[in-house]
Amino acid sequence: MLLEGDFKMKILNYIIIAFLLLSVTQNLYAFEGEISEQKNYNILKEAKDSLDRGDYKKAIVQLDKAIEDFDMLGDYILFWRAKAYEGTGDIDKAIADLKTIKEKYKDTSLIKNVRIKEVELFKKKDNLELAKLFDSFVMDYPSEFSIKYEYGLFLKENKEIEKAKKLFKEIYISTSSFSKAALNELSASDITVEDLIKRGENLNKAWFFSEAEKTFRDALQCLKTPKSELQTKIIEGLALSIFRQKRYKEAAALYKEIDDRYWRARALFRAGEINAFEAELAALTKKQDKRIVPILLSYGTKKRREGNLEKALEILNSTLSKYPTEKEDILWTIGWTYYLSGSYKKASEIFSQLYDAFGSSKYLYWKNRCLEFLDKTNIVKTSANKKILKHRDYYSYLSIIKEKDSDFKIIDLNLNFSKNQQSSLRIERVEILKGIGLNQEAISELIHFSKKNPEPNKLIHLSSYLKDLGNYKMSINLVSRVSYSEELHHLFYPSAFAAEVEDASKKNSIDTLLILSVIREESRFDAEARSIAGALGLMQLMPQTAQRFAKHVNVDLKNSNELYDPKTNILIGSNYLKNLITMFNSIPVAIAAYNAGEDAVRDWLKKFKYKTVDEFIEDIPYNETRNYVKRVLTTYFEYIKADQAKTNIPNLMSNMQL
Repeated sequence: MLLEGDFKMKILNYIIIAFLLLSVTQNLYAFEGEISEQKNYNILKEAKDSLDRGDYKKAIVQLDKAIEDFDMLGDYILFWRAKAYEGTGDIDKAIADLKTIKEKYKDTSLIKNVRIKEVELFKKKDNLELAKLFDSFVMDYPSEFSIKYEYGLFLKENKEIEKAKKLFKEIYISTSSFSKAALNELSASDITVEDLIKRGENLNKAWFFSEAEKTFRDALQCLKTPKSELQTKIIEGLALSIFRQKRYKEAAALYKEIDDRYWRARALFRAGEINAFEAELAALTKKQDKRIVPILLSYGTKKRREGNLEKALEILNSTLSKYPTEKEDILWTIGWTYYLSGSYKKASEIFSQLYDAFGSSKYLYWKNRCLEFLDKTNIVKTSANKKILKHRDYYSYLSIIKEKDSDFKIIDLNLNFSKNQQSSLRIERVEILKGIGLNQEAISELIHFSKKNPEPNKLIHLSSYLKDLGNYKMSINLVSRVSYSEELHHLFYPSAFAAEVEDASKKNSIDTLLILSVIREESRFDAEARSIAGALGLMQLMPQTAQRFAKHVNVDLKNSNELYDPKTNILIGSNYLKNLITMFNSIPVAIAAYNAGEDAVRDWLKKFKYKTVDEFIEDIPYNETRNYVKRVLTTYFEYIKADQAKTNIPNLMSNMQL
């Protein structure tokens, strides 16, 4: 029996050892697989590095090996190998690789670059097929002006003069960087008045207003048929370019020439020419043109700000009777006029009517403020605010502040996806490109995929990848196409440019979350952003403002292009914002000044007496600035809510009574 027991024990031990060996072998194979995958990554990276260094022969050998292991990335490898063949002078093999990409990878994100390279290679061969390649390319990519310009030169060289001129004119009319080069290929007689009008219109659309003005003036000089339809179009474009440069009086005179009463009224109102404005207003009102309603509301508001309450209400009530379909905006302006004049009962009735009809938290908030003044605070606290508390809503946050609710808790947000969920939607091409450090190529892949209208779950993961790769603007754009949830909070409100923001925060003694909020609403974290007014970079700094404050942070700003550098832009912008906060002793007022300028804000504070900051914000004269302040504050609250270092939302109104 003992022998039998020993035998069984030995058998058991052998089985255990066998299992252990099998497990170790499997782990070794798995480890070997990971080593192999990493080795393959290295092969691909080394091949790309060789190509970038100009070691083309070595790159070809490495890419030959890589294409065996990375079929999923075959289009990239073939494209890189085509470049390597080009470097060695073997144009035929390079063209063959590009042809393979077009046949085998029809949906590649590289297709445009492949076709550009194909054109470049056929130019070296002087092949008869080049004309067809040029023609099909400009048809498929009409806004790719570099190739369109090259095609024009090709046609000119081959004596197809008229066809070349047509392309050069298309390029000139555009606002591309090749416009001037294309103009040099044309004679003065080639450019018609119609061409100048189209170019001027394009320049206006692209916000190049001073250049548009010059183009329209050139068109006027070339015009041979005065008092024609063409003259009207020229003056219309010229007036708009001047209006956008804020030369309102000049614009009004031009609009008078073409009898455009609507735009003339707008220009006169902006210019402060009230008598002339009122004359235009009378004629416009007779036409029942709905476009005039915002102007009438601004006119009524102007009278209220001047202290002429009776005239203001007369204008607003008359507008309501004539344009009942625009009831919401008109009623709000009437209610707000009553509120600021202290007629809280009348204001409350109008805000109640608006809330019942349209349901906006804005109307409920100001109804509650009326009730506070009417000494009915219990009603406000027990019923109204429970209805108003909505997520990501400016007025909800104001309600929390007004309540001074010490029990308000920051929600503990789960800001990460589970690994299983992430891996299930893994985009392997992107992972490989990321793995070898080709982040821009990985971003291009993600953007290419996003254009296929993917389902919401995939949109979320595309957004997450883009955020990790530093393309915050596209990340926010994509996630904004799905419904907000707390799990997605970090995609809607990313901690972008963290090192630069933290550095600026310490040097300027300003909250990192406030800096982030301004950047998010100014540029959506696009370091290359440029505004219609010429503001640049992440915090949208005007060059002259940046020059004023650069010295405060020891930055030697040599030219405006340096404002596209994130560190420079954030350092100067946050210093400017901190200066405004100190100047006005108010974050909301400082945010308004950041957008509209400190002189404008000082003027508002001097002319109009507000009891509280929320009144100031709601009554900001510029629509753009008013909405901007609300957006930045809402974003600030959202960042605070997700920051576990903060225990509550700060009372931004506490020490800022005006």
